[in-house]
Amino acid sequence: MNFTVKIADYNDMAAAVAVEKETMGDYVYLEDAWHYFESLKGGLVCVYDGKKMIGIGRFSVLPDGSGWLETLRVIPSYQRNGAGKEIYKKWFELAKELKCPSMAMFTGVTNVASSKLAEVYGLKTVAYHKGYHLTKLKAGCTHNFKYVNWKRAVDLILPLRDEYNNYMTFNRTFHHINEANAKAFACEGKVFEDKESDSFIVCGARFQHQAALHIAMMNGNLDKCIDFAINYAKSQGIEKISCTLALENEKLQNALIARGFEAEKGTIITKEIVF
Repeated sequence: MNFTVKIADYNDMAAAVAVEKETMGDYVYLEDAWHYFESLKGGLVCVYDGKKMIGIGRFSVLPDGSGWLETLRVIPSYQRNGAGKEIYKKWFELAKELKCPSMAMFTGVTNVASSKLAEVYGLKTVAYHKGYHLTKLKAGCTHNFKYVNWKRAVDLILPLRDEYNNYMTFNRTFHHINEANAKAFACEGKVFEDKESDSFIVCGARFQHQAALHIAMMNGNLDKCIDFAINYAKSQGIEKISCTLALENEKLQNALIARGFEAEKGTIITKEIVF
């Protein structure tokens, strides 16, 4: 098939949302996140068959300059006809244009088609993660957590790079553990420290803040960290806490399970290419 490709503007939102709904059913977020995405470098790649939009894929530049590939959707009747490849080609053009040092995405370990398509373009599996969720939020104990500035955030976060297998996750977006991202999280008000218990937590959301509070990292007294996350979520009217962690991080996994978090059935893989 012969497709045409363009970068979306606001007038394309309705058609793009329709593609997502036809592809994903109830699991949709593009309309909620549209203006957030528009605030980032990158763009939503749209694929057309004639005048009909049949596929989309968002290229986002994260705070450290790396490219993140997300919201890849091709309506079922057009899948396996080359639309996904057209999106990847445009993603690589954007990565070069925006001077991204790397480009990454995630998919489910059972989504063989998605994984193979990424591998065609040189992305390799670099990490395995699992998601955990807590939905029955009961008020936790009181706490003394305070916001930290970006300098303190860097000092707290970077030493845990190996323990977290080099990734921190908000809304299934995998950020490298480095100085640029740590600074950004602090500036976004996502890093909190309780000096009394020598503990800290990184939590918040990238978009759809009302849907869930995401724990990206915590250290020290993990029970106190979870108590803070519960209280923080409840104060914002949020009824769900999520945490996506490296399979190797047994300490965090055990802490979550002990507090009633339930594991997702599938495993998530992160695939990346470094330029």
